[in-house]
Amino acid sequence: MVNKMNKNNNIRWLFLAFGSLTLLLGGLIYSWSILKSPLAGEFGWNPTQLALNFTITICCFGIGGLISGFLAKKLSPRVRLIGSAVLVFIGFFLSSKVGADSLGMLYVSYGVLGGIGIGVLYNTTIATIGEWFPDKKGLASGIMLMCFGFSTLIFGSLAGSLIANPGFGWRKTYLLMGAVMAAVVFVFGLIVRRPATPVNAAAKPVAASSTRDFTAAEMLKTGTFWKLFIALTLLASIGNVCLSFAKDFAMFTGSAETTAITIVGIMSVCNGLGRLFAGAIYDNLSLRKTQLVITVIMLLAPVVGILAIATGGKIAGILALLVCGFSYGLCPTTSAVYPKLFFGEKNYALNFSITNLTLIPTSFVATLAGAILTSTGSYMPVFGLLLAFGIIGSISLLLIKKD
Repeated sequence: MVNKMNKNNNIRWLFLAFGSLTLLLGGLIYSWSILKSPLAGEFGWNPTQLALNFTITICCFGIGGLISGFLAKKLSPRVRLIGSAVLVFIGFFLSSKVGADSLGMLYVSYGVLGGIGIGVLYNTTIATIGEWFPDKKGLASGIMLMCFGFSTLIFGSLAGSLIANPGFGWRKTYLLMGAVMAAVVFVFGLIVRRPATPVNAAAKPVAASSTRDFTAAEMLKTGTFWKLFIALTLLASIGNVCLSFAKDFAMFTGSAETTAITIVGIMSVCNGLGRLFAGAIYDNLSLRKTQLVITVIMLLAPVVGILAIATGGKIAGILALLVCGFSYGLCPTTSAVYPKLFFGEKNYALNFSITNLTLIPTSFVATLAGAILTSTGSYMPVFGLLLAFGIIGSISLLLIKKD
């Protein structure tokens, strides 16, 4: 029995490492600002048309997670991961073939197929690996989500270099990225499995996740879920909006263009570190203390942004963006931990996927912020809106209590 427990303890770290690599590749979904650049020049597609593709992608990413959640009890992680690998490859392959008259094909291939494929990958990986870490829920989720957040810095930068290489170009880059991601996901699907026996039973477990297991329908009837959904939507919007105009804001507050580009990359690092930090505090602090730490950081982000605008300070502008990036990283870990903590483990895959649908309304907030910026010509009302979001979202999060 002890040997079996030790074997389980060893293999779970292997699965976590492989799952983290898989999510590191899957996070390429957030590198659209890099991947879209050659399309505008070659086909003349305008920013609105290309921005719509990202919105479609994020919405389908949420839908893909929901599909995986619904299928969790019917299909094994292997089947779902292999299915996601097929969708990702087809999506990126077709994207590499688009022409000037096939904008719709881009929406379907990259947006719908790629978005759903990565959504299935994301949900299946987080839920399956999470079962191997009943004693370290926050840490395991934080590590995987940190890798998902680091993807833009690592693979986004690599994709940008390949696209800029005249001998390679964007079509081969799309094909290569899709093939590599699909291959890694396919292999991961072949080896990963759900634990058949208790994991790390000798370790002191964290507090019981829930008094009972909630079905998705039961969860949707609780005030706890809706307070969480509102909190995550509003709080995640702070980082999402700042990421959408990070380069321009850095330049607005006095940074040179090369510095601004570097800041965007560092924001990706802060995003990843925020995910790991959130996982660590969920495992080591009480729920109330964790909520307080998260809300303080969330409120600090827009406040520093307002101060940067008011003073015109370059350092304040950089600090505002980095804090926003860090704060954004707190939200995915929260959305991964809370469904298990409050609604149990039995239906976690589906409940997690429903909670993660906050991505859909959040994806439209950046569009709203862009419209406000265009109409007013100032970042101040945008950060004023984000501060309001932070206050309301923080109150909603603090109202969630563990019985």
